[in-house]
Amino acid sequence: MTQRLAIYSPMWCAKMMREPTIKQNGFTLIEMMIAIAIFSLLSLGAYQVLQGVLRSDEISTERGNALKQLQRAMVIVERDFQQMNARNNRSDDDQTAMPLQSGKFMFDSDDDGIAFVRSGWRNPLSQLPRSSLQRVMYRVKDAHLERLSYVYLDPTTGEEPKRQLILENVESLTFEFYHKNKWNETWTNKTALPDGVKMTLTLKGFGEIQRLFLLPKATIEK
Repeated sequence: MTQRLAIYSPMWCAKMMREPTIKQNGFTLIEMMIAIAIFSLLSLGAYQVLQGVLRSDEISTERGNALKQLQRAMVIVERDFQQMNARNNRSDDDQTAMPLQSGKFMFDSDDDGIAFVRSGWRNPLSQLPRSSLQRVMYRVKDAHLERLSYVYLDPTTGEEPKRQLILENVESLTFEFYHKNKWNETWTNKTALPDGVKMTLTLKGFGEIQRLFLLPKATIEK
Protein backbone atom coordinates (compact mmCIF):
# COMPACT_ATOMS: atom_id res chain seq x y z
CA MET A 1 0.00 0.00 0.00
CA THR A 2 1.42 3.26 -1.05
CA GLN A 3 0.99 6.59 0.87
CA ARG A 4 0.36 9.84 -0.92
CA LEU A 5 2.25 12.84 0.19
CA ALA A 6 0.27 16.10 0.00
CA ILE A 7 2.25 19.01 -1.18
CA TYR A 8 0.81 22.52 -0.65
CA SER A 9 1.97 25.58 -2.40
CA PRO A 10 3.47 28.43 -0.31
CA MET A 11 0.74 30.88 -1.46
CA TRP A 12 -2.06 28.60 -0.25
CA CYS A 13 -0.40 28.20 3.16
CA ALA A 14 0.01 31.94 3.56
CA LYS A 15 -3.68 32.45 2.77
CA MET A 16 -4.75 29.89 5.36
CA MET A 17 -2.64 31.59 8.02
CA ARG A 18 -4.11 35.02 7.28
CA GLU A 19 -7.78 33.89 7.60
CA PRO A 20 -8.98 33.24 11.25
CA THR A 21 -10.29 29.79 11.81
CA ILE A 22 -12.94 30.92 14.44
CA LYS A 23 -15.27 33.93 13.95
CA GLN A 24 -16.23 35.67 17.29
CA ASN A 25 -19.67 37.39 17.81
CA GLY A 26 -20.90 39.48 20.90
CA PHE A 27 -21.05 42.91 22.62
CA THR A 28 -18.14 44.87 23.86
CA LEU A 29 -17.97 46.23 27.43
CA ILE A 30 -18.75 49.77 26.25
CA GLU A 31 -21.86 48.58 24.40
CA MET A 32 -23.07 46.74 27.52
CA MET A 33 -22.57 49.84 29.67
CA ILE A 34 -24.48 52.01 27.19
CA ALA A 35 -27.38 49.51 27.10
CA ILE A 36 -27.54 49.40 30.92
CA ALA A 37 -27.57 53.21 31.10
CA ILE A 38 -30.42 53.46 28.57
CA PHE A 39 -32.43 50.83 30.43
CA SER A 40 -31.89 52.69 33.72
CA LEU A 41 -33.15 55.96 32.23
CA LEU A 42 -36.25 54.28 30.81
CA SER A 43 -36.98 52.61 34.17
CA LEU A 44 -36.60 55.93 36.03
CA GLY A 45 -38.97 57.66 33.61
CA ALA A 46 -41.59 54.92 33.95
CA TYR A 47 -41.33 55.07 37.76
CA GLN A 48 -41.85 58.85 37.77
CA VAL A 49 -44.91 58.51 35.52
CA LEU A 50 -46.34 55.84 37.81
CA GLN A 51 -45.72 57.99 40.89
CA GLY A 52 -47.46 60.92 39.22
CA VAL A 53 -50.52 58.82 38.40
CA LEU A 54 -50.72 57.44 41.95
CA ARG A 55 -50.34 60.93 43.46
CA SER A 56 -53.03 62.37 41.18
CA ASP A 57 -55.40 59.57 42.19
CA GLU A 58 -54.65 60.21 45.88
CA ILE A 59 -55.30 63.96 45.54
CA SER A 60 -58.54 63.29 43.64
CA THR A 61 -59.73 60.90 46.37
CA GLU A 62 -58.87 63.35 49.16
CA ARG A 63 -60.66 66.21 47.44
CA GLY A 64 -63.69 64.04 46.74
CA ASN A 65 -63.91 63.03 50.40
CA ALA A 66 -63.56 66.68 51.49
CA LEU A 67 -66.34 67.71 49.10
CA LYS A 68 -68.64 64.99 50.46
CA GLN A 69 -67.95 66.14 54.02
CA LEU A 70 -68.73 69.75 53.02
CA GLN A 71 -72.02 68.71 51.42
CA ARG A 72 -73.07 66.71 54.50
CA ALA A 73 -72.19 69.63 56.77
CA MET A 74 -74.24 72.08 54.70
CA VAL A 75 -77.24 69.76 54.83
CA ILE A 76 -77.09 69.78 58.66
CA VAL A 77 -76.63 73.56 58.84
CA GLU A 78 -79.41 74.27 56.35
CA ARG A 79 -81.83 72.00 58.21
CA ASP A 80 -81.18 73.86 61.47
CA PHE A 81 -81.38 77.38 60.03
CA GLN A 82 -84.53 76.79 58.02
CA GLN A 83 -86.32 75.58 61.16
CA MET A 84 -85.15 78.42 63.40
CA ASN A 85 -87.70 79.38 66.03
CA ALA A 86 -88.16 82.68 67.87
CA ARG A 87 -87.72 81.62 71.48
CA ASN A 88 -85.46 82.86 74.24
CA ASN A 89 -83.41 80.70 76.53
CA ARG A 90 -85.08 80.89 79.96
CA SER A 91 -81.71 80.76 81.70
CA ASP A 92 -80.75 84.12 80.13
CA ASP A 93 -81.46 87.42 81.87
CA ASP A 94 -83.22 90.44 80.38
CA GLN A 95 -79.96 91.77 78.96
CA THR A 96 -78.91 88.65 77.09
CA ALA A 97 -82.27 87.08 76.24
CA MET A 98 -82.89 87.11 72.48
CA PRO A 99 -84.02 84.48 69.97
CA LEU A 100 -80.74 84.60 68.04
CA GLN A 101 -77.39 85.20 69.69
CA SER A 102 -74.25 85.75 67.64
CA GLY A 103 -70.90 87.45 67.99
CA LYS A 104 -67.15 87.18 67.87
CA PHE A 105 -65.69 84.50 70.17
CA MET A 106 -69.11 83.64 71.60
CA PHE A 107 -69.58 80.13 73.01
CA ASP A 108 -65.81 79.70 73.21
CA SER A 109 -65.46 79.97 69.43
CA ASP A 110 -62.19 80.84 67.72
CA ASP A 111 -64.19 83.14 65.41
CA ASP A 112 -67.91 83.93 65.19
CA GLY A 113 -70.38 81.83 67.13
CA ILE A 114 -74.17 81.60 66.86
CA ALA A 115 -76.97 80.09 68.96
CA PHE A 116 -80.72 79.70 68.44
CA VAL A 117 -83.65 77.37 68.98
CA ARG A 118 -84.84 75.17 66.16
CA SER A 119 -88.08 73.25 65.80
CA GLY A 120 -88.76 69.92 64.15
CA TRP A 121 -86.60 67.77 66.42
CA ARG A 122 -88.35 64.44 65.91
CA ASN A 123 -89.97 62.86 68.94
CA PRO A 124 -92.33 60.14 67.64
CA LEU A 125 -95.52 59.94 69.70
CA SER A 126 -93.79 62.06 72.35
CA GLN A 127 -92.19 58.92 73.74
CA LEU A 128 -88.98 60.71 74.74
CA PRO A 129 -89.07 63.04 77.78
CA ARG A 130 -88.05 66.10 75.82
CA SER A 131 -89.45 68.81 73.58
CA SER A 132 -89.48 68.85 69.79
CA LEU A 133 -87.60 72.15 70.09
CA GLN A 134 -83.82 72.07 70.40
CA ARG A 135 -81.23 74.68 71.29
CA VAL A 136 -78.21 74.51 68.97
CA MET A 137 -74.98 76.43 68.62
CA TYR A 138 -72.31 76.63 65.93
CA ARG A 139 -68.68 77.56 66.49
CA VAL A 140 -65.15 77.03 65.17
CA LYS A 141 -62.78 75.26 67.53
CA ASP A 142 -59.27 74.10 66.56
CA ALA A 143 -60.04 74.44 62.82
CA HIS A 144 -63.24 72.35 63.19
CA LEU A 145 -66.82 73.49 62.65
CA GLU A 146 -68.76 72.15 65.61
CA ARG A 147 -72.48 71.83 66.28
CA LEU A 148 -73.43 71.95 69.95
CA SER A 149 -76.84 70.88 71.20
CA TYR A 150 -78.65 70.10 74.42
CA VAL A 151 -81.02 67.27 75.23
CA TYR A 152 -83.35 69.64 77.08
CA LEU A 153 -84.46 72.96 75.70
CA ASP A 154 -83.48 75.02 78.76
CA PRO A 155 -80.24 73.48 80.03
CA THR A 156 -79.31 73.86 83.66
CA THR A 157 -76.18 75.70 84.75
CA GLY A 158 -73.11 73.54 84.23
CA GLU A 159 -74.76 71.13 81.81
CA GLU A 160 -72.36 70.16 79.03
CA PRO A 161 -73.71 70.20 75.46
CA LYS A 162 -73.40 67.36 73.01
CA ARG A 163 -70.63 68.21 70.56
CA GLN A 164 -70.74 67.13 66.93
CA LEU A 165 -67.81 67.74 64.58
CA ILE A 166 -69.27 68.35 61.13
CA LEU A 167 -66.44 69.95 59.13
CA GLU A 168 -62.63 70.00 59.19
CA ASN A 169 -59.97 72.44 57.96
CA VAL A 170 -62.02 75.55 58.79
CA GLU A 171 -59.91 78.71 58.83
CA SER A 172 -62.65 81.26 59.60
CA LEU A 173 -66.40 81.58 60.20
CA THR A 174 -68.53 84.73 60.06
CA PHE A 175 -72.25 85.53 60.03
CA GLU A 176 -74.23 88.45 58.60
CA PHE A 177 -77.93 89.20 59.05
CA TYR A 178 -80.34 90.57 56.48
CA HIS A 179 -83.03 92.95 57.70
CA LYS A 180 -84.79 95.91 56.09
CA ASN A 181 -83.01 95.50 52.75
CA LYS A 182 -79.46 95.54 54.12
CA TRP A 183 -76.87 93.27 55.67
CA ASN A 184 -75.71 93.74 59.24
CA GLU A 185 -72.68 92.23 60.95
CA THR A 186 -74.51 91.99 64.29
CA TRP A 187 -78.01 91.13 65.46
CA THR A 188 -79.41 92.72 68.61
CA ASN A 189 -83.18 92.41 68.15
CA LYS A 190 -84.63 90.77 71.28
CA THR A 191 -88.04 89.89 69.89
CA ALA A 192 -87.61 88.85 66.23
CA LEU A 193 -85.45 86.91 63.83
CA PRO A 194 -83.72 88.48 60.81
CA ASP A 195 -85.05 87.84 57.33
CA GLY A 196 -81.95 85.92 56.36
CA VAL A 197 -78.49 84.83 57.47
CA LYS A 198 -75.30 84.76 55.42
CA MET A 199 -72.75 82.18 56.56
CA THR A 200 -69.19 82.64 55.26
CA LEU A 201 -66.68 79.83 55.69
CA THR A 202 -63.03 79.85 54.67
CA LEU A 203 -61.80 76.30 54.14
CA LYS A 204 -58.35 74.98 53.43
CA GLY A 205 -58.35 73.68 49.87
CA PHE A 206 -61.67 75.30 48.90
CA GLY A 207 -61.23 78.95 49.84
CA GLU A 208 -64.20 81.13 50.77
CA ILE A 209 -67.68 79.61 50.65
CA GLN A 210 -70.90 81.51 51.31
CA ARG A 211 -74.35 80.14 52.05
CA LEU A 212 -77.54 82.19 52.34
CA PHE A 213 -80.43 80.99 54.49
CA LEU A 214 -83.93 82.44 54.33
CA LEU A 215 -85.42 82.36 57.82
CA PRO A 216 -89.07 81.92 58.76
CA LYS A 217 -91.01 84.97 59.88
CA ALA A 218 -91.17 84.64 63.65
CA THR A 219 -91.38 86.97 66.62
CA ILE A 220 -91.63 86.53 70.38
CA GLU A 221 -95.03 87.35 71.77
CA LYS A 222 -94.83 89.17 75.08
